[in-house]
Amino acid sequence: SIEEHTSPTLSVMVINVNSIKDGASWMTNYYMYLAHGYLPEDEKEAKTLQRKASSYCLMYDKLYKRGISTPLLKCIGEEDVDYVLREIHEGINGQHLGGRSLARKALRAGYYWPTMQQDAREHVRKCDKCQRHEDMILAPP
Repeated sequence: SIEEHTSPTLSVMVINVNSIKDGASWMTNYYMYLAHGYLPEDEKEAKTLQRKASSYCLMYDKLYKRGISTPLLKCIGEEDVDYVLREIHEGINGQHLGGRSLARKALRAGYYWPTMQQDAREHVRKCDKCQRHEDMILAPP
């Protein structure tokens, strides 16, 4: 029989995903431009923001990144990255994947943030189980 879980598999307090208004994050400039048309004063930064903002959209006051062959990806702030990575890496269907695979799985799960690759690698590096059971290189001394 199949058992349905209605709560997260990790006992962590869920933080409001996409909390743009709780201070500056990487999403702030995109949100301010898309919602209100605000641009940075620096002309070069403003042009860069306008170009990059075409890959993002707002839905119900939340920022999403448009994917090429994927549905909209929910943009998350730095404060939510650890929770998302832990849920994917160690959760009920967690497979203790490597860094690159973990980042790709987060994308397939519908999340996006600019430092996905680095954060996923760092998360795997900090995972105690991954370090204990990592394949050992058996080379003679």
